[in-house]
Amino acid sequence: MNFETANKRFPPGILFPGPQRTPFPGAYPQTPEGVETNRHSGIGHLAHLLPFLELNQVWSVFQANANLNPDTNGVGAVPNSSQALNNRFWRNNPGIFQAAQTKISTLLCPSDVAEAATAMSNPYTVAFTTVITAPPQVVVLLDSNSVDNAHILLGKTNYLGCSGRSGVTGSTALDPPMPDGADLGKQGITCDDLRGVFFVRSKTTLPEIKDGASNTFFFGESTGGFRDPTALSSRYSSFWWVSSGGQFLRYMIADPSGPVWRRSAAVGHAAKFHSMHGPGVHMSYVDNSVRLMSYSIEPKLWYIMGGIKEGINGFAE
Repeated sequence: MNFETANKRFPPGILFPGPQRTPFPGAYPQTPEGVETNRHSGIGHLAHLLPFLELNQVWSVFQANANLNPDTNGVGAVPNSSQALNNRFWRNNPGIFQAAQTKISTLLCPSDVAEAATAMSNPYTVAFTTVITAPPQVVVLLDSNSVDNAHILLGKTNYLGCSGRSGVTGSTALDPPMPDGADLGKQGITCDDLRGVFFVRSKTTLPEIKDGASNTFFFGESTGGFRDPTALSSRYSSFWWVSSGGQFLRYMIADPSGPVWRRSAAVGHAAKFHSMHGPGVHMSYVDNSVRLMSYSIEPKLWYIMGGIKEGINGFAE
């Protein structure tokens, strides 16, 4: 909340392109880092909190080397100009890559070992739709590039902001019935209506959270993936704090507590809020309160509590 007090808005979920003009107006690309290469930094929301975590020296590197303004990017920039260099993808920016190796204890859960080196990493998750009337899909990216030793070097996080069902993609689709949604479309609610505080280049303000600060998810626990998700052993991947956007709620409904997510148990828990605390996950709310959410709650509550203005009040104990 200190960021909001200083800036009168919350940080952008992630500095990626979108929504795009193709394949239809408002659509989000499936591979944002491959669109307009080096025109968007891909820096996530947690990096904007550095000065409020007493990491001013690290923050100064971001300020000096990257454009952190959600309203501007590097599209159309003259090659090698300051506009082009400050908007290049963070991994191609030596100063940012070095600063991103900072280990931040505040972002790590004492019950987890997310900081341990892993075979792969989760740089971010992506929500997109290729048909304007289709519900958005959510994909968790797995990075296996070991050339720059990113899995060993980069700082990790156990906490991600909430993007709601699938952020903002430009889709006009109504929220579908389970297992692909919560069936809130019966009330005229679209998938984009279920957006959370953090999404692509978001600038969410406190007055925009119409459902109330005490009723809206802010941050939650995220573990990454495990080779044995039932026993929560043999960690497979962790999230990087530098590039992680908000976590989506799309798959909290599909399989909130089971060991298998879709067909890939190894990455299942990376696609949703998840903790090392047994039957639930700690979620913070915009009013700074924290509650343990049981995985067994009524599924639609994930969407209701995660959305900032769908107009339905939920309640969680």
